[in-house]
Amino acid sequence: MVEIKTPMLPSNKPLIVGKIDVRVGDHVEQGQVICQIETAKGNHQIKATEAGTIAEILVEEGREVVANDVLMVIDEQGKIQPEQQSESNKEILTTVPTDTVQHHLEKDLLIIGAGPGGYVAAIYASKRGMDVAIAERKKLGGTCLNIGCIPTKSMVQSAHLFELLNEMDLFGIEGDFHASINMEKVLQRKDEVVDTLVSGIEYLLNKNKVTVLQGTAHFLSDTEVQVGSTIIKAKNIIIATGSVAASLRVEGCDLPGVIDSTAALDLHEVPDSLVVIGGGVIGLEFAFIYNTFGSKVHVVEFQKSLLPMLDADAGKFIEGICKEKHIQTSTSSKVISIKQTVEGEYIVTYEKDGTTSYTIADKVLMSTGRRANTNGLGLEHTSIKTNKRTGEILVDEYEQTNVPHIYAIGDVSSKVKLAHLASQQGCVAVDHMLVEKHPISDTNVPSVVYTNPEIATVGYTEQALKEQGIPYKVSRFDFSANGRALTMNQTEGFVKLLASEDGTLLGAVICGPDASSLIAGVTVAMTNGVTVEQLTQTIFAHPTTSEAIREAALALIGRGIHQ
Repeated sequence: MVEIKTPMLPSNKPLIVGKIDVRVGDHVEQGQVICQIETAKGNHQIKATEAGTIAEILVEEGREVVANDVLMVIDEQGKIQPEQQSESNKEILTTVPTDTVQHHLEKDLLIIGAGPGGYVAAIYASKRGMDVAIAERKKLGGTCLNIGCIPTKSMVQSAHLFELLNEMDLFGIEGDFHASINMEKVLQRKDEVVDTLVSGIEYLLNKNKVTVLQGTAHFLSDTEVQVGSTIIKAKNIIIATGSVAASLRVEGCDLPGVIDSTAALDLHEVPDSLVVIGGGVIGLEFAFIYNTFGSKVHVVEFQKSLLPMLDADAGKFIEGICKEKHIQTSTSSKVISIKQTVEGEYIVTYEKDGTTSYTIADKVLMSTGRRANTNGLGLEHTSIKTNKRTGEILVDEYEQTNVPHIYAIGDVSSKVKLAHLASQQGCVAVDHMLVEKHPISDTNVPSVVYTNPEIATVGYTEQALKEQGIPYKVSRFDFSANGRALTMNQTEGFVKLLASEDGTLLGAVICGPDASSLIAGVTVAMTNGVTVEQLTQTIFAHPTTSEAIREAALALIGRGIHQ
């Protein structure tokens, strides 16, 4: 028996049971709408999590409910007790149990995975006239929305506001604030943001008539995929199953206090101390969050600098900020083991420059990258080729695999694992199915690190240009000379631009206030071939942090004004 419960729904008024679409004895398919819940933001559809027979309905229309109330019970074997049957439905209940019944669907497009790549592709394809189904084994929104980008940024915002309280006096605001971190409320707000967005995706998929299949998708062949008891044959297939955290296989990596980023999003108490293994994007974002919340943080990174995948100046900048915020960093350091003391603390042993060192903490966050998620997908039943070392599915510039009607997007096929890249790749794949070619330039993909200050980059790094022997010019404008940054008391950081001798923009690094938004302007310019000269002729509003971009462009042609 499977209980269908009221989900956690953001609403400032009571949750009311709306229309009930089924009766006791009705057969339902997995993903079928069985009732509605009325919230302050509109109706929320409740769907069957398993195929089966409605055994009990425990609520009636108009009843007030709360999260985790049981609404209905489904017998996934298709059997209910005789006393629960009405004479009119006995014939229905004598059919073959649903776990042996195979239902067949034919679609123009099947998408496996409903993360930011999959659900965007589904809506985009539907708007372009395709009959679309999407399969998701967990929650709509995937890793990014549920346990990645969105919940992390909610906690980043809590940390940012908490940090601002220390500057109130500087802005002429006086008072005894007695500020403290309430982790229960931090987590509650994070969950409310996630639930709101998940509901939005559900609404959009329904609005665009996308068939949603709840369950694990498994290839039977190059042409057929099974999801639960349903077999789908689609003219085109997109694999968008994302990635999973890659754990560093060292002694003690499976100890209870060694957590990954998912667990770090659900700590109900701020640890007194935290060791973060990995100084990449995810590791540093959590390092800054928990440092602000009050943890003593130590980041241990194997490479010679933090953020080793970005421009070297970004790594140097954030190392300086870490020092200011008393976040200890150890680069060029190889973790050897993790051991637990009798007091429940964790000793991380690492080697640096031939010397063995130790660091102790209450929690250890393992943040050592992500790997393609293909487990259980049944690729062995297909002709799809993968990278034997990384497990990533091999695709061309249109996200097409070696099997012409099968595409792969996002983390499962990309070396660069970014949600916004996955979304764009989904659109590129759909366009290609419709005989339109819009390949993505890997160079023009922006990346953001939500530390405080933020870091954003696009294009070539300076070290990449040197390694490839590409001639370039470089300029830099510091936010300390920007009026808006001064008014915000956020003057640390800079805009760095890279350009060719003929004025073609090659790359940018922005470290400082509004970096996550400012990088879009440079990305638009690079994507559309805007030259440095044209950028200098563009009027930027004053006073804004965006003026730093024009100043850096002016410096590239020897006409810098404010620095």
